Amino acid sequence: MSNEIKLPDIEEYVSIKQAAEMLGVAYRTAHQYVAEGRIPAVRAGDVILIRVAELKKFKPTISGRPRKSVPRWHISPADNALLATIILVQVRSGQEEKLAERLDELRRGGEHLFPGTVSRYIMKRKQHPGQVEILLIWRSPIMPASAQREQALAAFRQSLDDVLDWSTAQYDEATILMHA
Repeated sequence: MSNEIKLPDIEEYVSIKQAAEMLGVAYRTAHQYVAEGRIPAVRAGDVILIRVAELKKFKPTISGRPRKSVPRWHISPADNALLATIILVQVRSGQEEKLAERLDELRRGGEHLFPGTVSRYIMKRKQHPGQVEILLIWRSPIMPASAQREQALAAFRQSLDDVLDWSTAQYDEATILMHA
């Protein structure tokens, strides 16, 4: 006999564990949101259930405190330069929503972190709808060798091959002259 509790499939409701997965947060965080009353929930026996509609409306507060001053410009020393890999790639036709889902899966799964990067961005371009820009920022002393970077990029391309048309990709590299 299993100790696992089998919950009935009630379409409008999810468990806290499922809510945490949907929000992309830890179970404990989702439980705290319920305990604080930030997400309304109902108790059914020993189980807490949350309406899916409430999860769709929920907006977590932004963590951290607002800056009191604007950061000054920095110029990195030559032995600790910031380097960038820039990739422009077309989203496959009709795959914008699936791309967003896939990116969320990658984020939640902690995949494709590109060791040695200090920042990673995937941006939807305003002037070129249907195209994304991928920006990877590296510190020169910890930037992996070219072969390792290419291997990581190949795995990344493969995982998004069904939503991004890599045959359209344009690659560039840059040295960052000044940053904040």
